[in-house]
Amino acid sequence: MKANVMMKALSLAVLGLAGMAFAGASMAQCPTDPAQPTGAWSGKTVLGGGVMAITTPGMNTTTCGLDTSFNAGAGGLASSFVRDDTPSAEARYRFRFYLNADTITPFSGLQKVQLFTANSANPFPAAGGSVQVLRASLIPGGATGRQVSFVAGTNNGTDYVSAPFVAPLAAGANVVEGEVVIGASGTGKINIWVNNNNPATPTGSINVDNAGWTGIDTAIMGLADSTSSFRSNQATKIIKFDEFDSRRQTFIGF
Repeated sequence: MKANVMMKALSLAVLGLAGMAFAGASMAQCPTDPAQPTGAWSGKTVLGGGVMAITTPGMNTTTCGLDTSFNAGAGGLASSFVRDDTPSAEARYRFRFYLNADTITPFSGLQKVQLFTANSANPFPAAGGSVQVLRASLIPGGATGRQVSFVAGTNNGTDYVSAPFVAPLAAGANVVEGEVVIGASGTGKINIWVNNNNPATPTGSINVDNAGWTGIDTAIMGLADSTSSFRSNQATKIIKFDEFDSRRQTFIGF
């Protein structure tokens, strides 16, 4: 499992936001906790029936992976995610992670769970907190019955684009990559690649006016904001994450 370097890495060298190579320590075994000081992430949240574990091996020949799930009877605030605070008001932000959700079946109706968010500090003091510039959620659909929905936050922090982009997932490990560009209408955008290694041709794009935000300063990966139907039907089923990386400019790829 790799985390944003400038960032930190659980295993081998990865590229950080500056586009330079940073050598991570090669570990003989996985850390017991993904968060600091032993792990690579800034923090973690596990509550309300959420379950998190670092397992070995990971996906794509990595040493470590991140397993997330909800226990039976988990409540509405159930969460199991890691957090990276190393971005600094990034006007352009790229991320990439591996995802395996094969256990999530049968999957239909109102079942949904959040997988990833890229957040910005809220520039409006009265509102406080942070805003989700991009949110990715697992929803039913596609050939495998599982797909990811991407929605982009507009400048008031409460509305989202009316037509989110949806990409189907394949069986096994999937590669999810995104690019967030902060800007006014016509320049603000979200580009998404799912199992797509061609930087010139995103799988999908969302055009959005997000110029009011200060830029990406936090990324969250894991499970949160689930529907009651998801929690009751998918209890104890593990969704796997691995190979997280983030940068300012360059395409990350497989």
